[in-house]
Amino acid sequence: MVVGLKTFAFEVVVVGYIFVNNLPEFRVVKSNRRTLSLHIEADGTLVVKSPRLIFDWQIRRFVSEHNEWIEKNVARRRSGLDKRLEGEYFFVGKSLIFTPGKYSSIIVKGTELQFPLGLMFRKDKELTGWYIARAKEIITRQVEYYARIMKTEYKEITFSDTRSQWGRCTHDNRLQFSWRLVMAPLLVINYVVIHELSHIFEKNHTQMFWMKVRGQTPSYRQQIKWLKEHGAGLRV
Repeated sequence: MVVGLKTFAFEVVVVGYIFVNNLPEFRVVKSNRRTLSLHIEADGTLVVKSPRLIFDWQIRRFVSEHNEWIEKNVARRRSGLDKRLEGEYFFVGKSLIFTPGKYSSIIVKGTELQFPLGLMFRKDKELTGWYIARAKEIITRQVEYYARIMKTEYKEITFSDTRSQWGRCTHDNRLQFSWRLVMAPLLVINYVVIHELSHIFEKNHTQMFWMKVRGQTPSYRQQIKWLKEHGAGLRV
């Protein structure tokens, strides 16, 4: 069942759902790619990225062949959502305890995320706005820093609430980042920034692309691993 149809630059993306017995529901995203791939979003949703011209039975077979991997990783991702302690938040990799009190604004002090009692009735909205504002400050600063080092230019930076993509570089060099990235350690933030800036030079994940990434952050594989293991916990 097709539930959405979007067009980005010359690429048609079709989003739908397919059901397979004994497997979790999964979402299918079809685009002008050549191969099938699996992706698990932060909330545990299974996504199959697929070429446009492919039959549903081929997708179902692909999912069935990876049943063991899916079950293990969906369970791990979903369990990761529950690992954060009640009242615990993260900011640039630091664990903070949510502390309501007679404060005039949201601030980080020591290991506390201090929050005005008068705003408790709209806590989630205020916290989200605070995180977005901090993300714009910190991530934009890191983009500007690494763009100078890498001697490249970009058109603009925007921020989104996507849980499936930490960063994106468009065909015309516009950068987009998930504001939730500001909860990750600075090394991880820098990796995602460098990753997207490297796409200005090389749009695909070629050997030359990874050489560009490695030149700025030799430990990039550790940052990728961190995002896979802890990305689901980066939420308000």
